[in-house]
Amino acid sequence: MDTGDNLTRREFVGKMAKTTAAVTLVGAVPYWGCSTEKKSEDTIFDVIVKGGTIYDGTLSKPFVADIGIEGDKISAIGTLTQKAAKTIDAAGLIVTPGFIDIHTHCDLTFKRMGTKRYLSYVMPSWKGNHNYLYQGVTTVVTGNCGYGYTDAERWFSIVDSVKFGSNVYHLAPHGMIREELFGKNQPGELNAKQLDAIKAKVAEEMEKGTVGFSTGLEYAPGLMASTKELIEIAKVVQRYGGLYTTHMRDESGRVNANGNPGVLESIREAIEIGKQADIPVEISHLKIAEPINNTRTSQLIDLIEEARLEGHDLTADQYPYAAGSTFVAILLPNKFKTSTGVKEEFRTTAGRKQIKEAIEEVFTYLGPEKILITMYAEKEEYEGKNIKEIAEMEGRAPSDAYVDMACEDPAPVAVFFAQDMGVVRDLMPNDYIITASDGWTVPKDMTKPHPRVYGTFPRKLRKFAMDENLMNLEQAIRSMTSLPAEKFNMKGRGKISQGNYADIAMINLKTLTDHATYQNPHQYCDGVVHLLVNGKVSMENGKTTGKRGGRALKRV
Repeated sequence: MDTGDNLTRREFVGKMAKTTAAVTLVGAVPYWGCSTEKKSEDTIFDVIVKGGTIYDGTLSKPFVADIGIEGDKISAIGTLTQKAAKTIDAAGLIVTPGFIDIHTHCDLTFKRMGTKRYLSYVMPSWKGNHNYLYQGVTTVVTGNCGYGYTDAERWFSIVDSVKFGSNVYHLAPHGMIREELFGKNQPGELNAKQLDAIKAKVAEEMEKGTVGFSTGLEYAPGLMASTKELIEIAKVVQRYGGLYTTHMRDESGRVNANGNPGVLESIREAIEIGKQADIPVEISHLKIAEPINNTRTSQLIDLIEEARLEGHDLTADQYPYAAGSTFVAILLPNKFKTSTGVKEEFRTTAGRKQIKEAIEEVFTYLGPEKILITMYAEKEEYEGKNIKEIAEMEGRAPSDAYVDMACEDPAPVAVFFAQDMGVVRDLMPNDYIITASDGWTVPKDMTKPHPRVYGTFPRKLRKFAMDENLMNLEQAIRSMTSLPAEKFNMKGRGKISQGNYADIAMINLKTLTDHATYQNPHQYCDGVVHLLVNGKVSMENGKTTGKRGGRALKRV
């Protein structure tokens, strides 16, 4: 079985140094591959999954059958008596398509680690993407929220050279492309030449196989973009058959100058972009964040369903938690923000005073005890503590502690307990809501990430489908399989069907449980017994095998 996950951060850095040195000497990083099962002359299948209860990814009723796999594809479904190189007993288990997470930041684990990313070649939990495999996830989408690799070919080459554990699709990240093209002094309204430049770059990324483009309109530099700019880019993407995904400008109930809640105005903008560009739209991590101000879930649903009734391809994704996670600077007004913290001009004495005043306003509706620091490179001893606790440790006001954090570069990452679980429940059962984690690849036991990076998919199945009956299993599984596959045009994935790729999860519903918590997140789920990725047995008997079947996948 795979081993070697339990490294301390200092061991991680030491191992990184050795690995980097080895890479320098040989000029490339070796791949320690695993052979596949070998067939004899009288063997028909490479793998047979025997006797499981199949939930095929649609709303069809489950049925008991065998699945025959040849190479990376499903070649037969039924009662199979032929021989196989390997037979997996799935009796008593449910058999589903491998889950698809359309909203991840798995690429940022590589992009932001610099030369440390070479450790991904030797750390099983990193190269295997274990925090996702243990959830039953076989395919992820990266480049979300306007962040990520601006050169898809470079990212795809990393995925394939590492022999990553999951399949990977990628979105062209609007914010990082804008920053790459126009630098730190970002323009507001783009002139004709600038607009042509960003459209050409996005077209280039679509040519490389990205499935669409993403925006992060609460982050710099995405927040600078006008609706017109986004419509023009979306028209380019539409010509390639791609889609538009958006972290909207405002996910809260904060009342705008026109008297409307920000989240509703943001949904309207997303709909308008979809209409004007005739492009499918995916709203990222749909929620109502503080200040909620009596904004009702029904108002969000009415807007989305009205657009859908008019024939617009509009869906949204959601994680099954009442807390989000990102850089602490997200809480500040737009004028302060860079892509990872606050502008240099506000790190002065006068600027810090403005930040202090701004965050004290935020603390009136989102107290410092509701902001939990999860990743703080400069002060890792603060990870797992909230801002109120940190301020008490330092003997000063929470707003002063926050100012120092926001002025770090990059600023620390935090979990924000800023949502109402009732809203999460109200949104979840709708048939246009896709399950997604908004998580990332996590090397085991490093930092204190949001538990969603370890538990999203089993949590939804166990807690909300099975225990609370918010939906049945067919509906929940569809939200993780065929619905995202259809939305992102993933050919041959998301359904158990003859000719489709053999991304298959075998799950024991009796033991299916997520264990990750906010204070102890590094806990794998139970219940995913066996997992195939493109026909490779990546998990067996509840443990990873070291066989990695993931691929960099391009838009077809």
